[in-house]
Amino acid sequence: MSAGAVDVSASNVAAVSGHTIAGVPGRFVIDARANHLVTDSRFGPGESIQAGELLLSALASCAMANVEANAQELGLPLTGIRVEASHARGGEDPTRYDFTRFTITTSGVDQAAADVLRDRFVSTCPIYNTIRRGGGIELTVLAS
Repeated sequence: MSAGAVDVSASNVAAVSGHTIAGVPGRFVIDARANHLVTDSRFGPGESIQAGELLLSALASCAMANVEANAQELGLPLTGIRVEASHARGGEDPTRYDFTRFTITTSGVDQAAADVLRDRFVSTCPIYNTIRRGGGIELTVLAS
């Protein structure tokens, strides 16, 4: 492996791939391990989940898993989690989102316990923290 290359077989690395579907502009298939998800671009058919929604879905999924695991570890009587997430494409700069709003509602615990779960989530979720602080990205485009 070359210097700086990442071993994608490592347990801390997630990887997906995607490809177009012939004859359906704006529709794609994303592959993650043995899972396959049909997605649409905002210019596509509009029937399937779109990229921005996938970003919010990753955040929501991470939050629910994190809060649930932490409640179990702490012995908290959590009975349910609801997440609501939204963002708006930039008005002045459409290459970014002007805001991301995120609410986690817990059931079965009081506000003090919910605050502990929030703090644990904020201190451990890589998706939340990448969105919050920004993260490095490397892009390669190849012609074949």
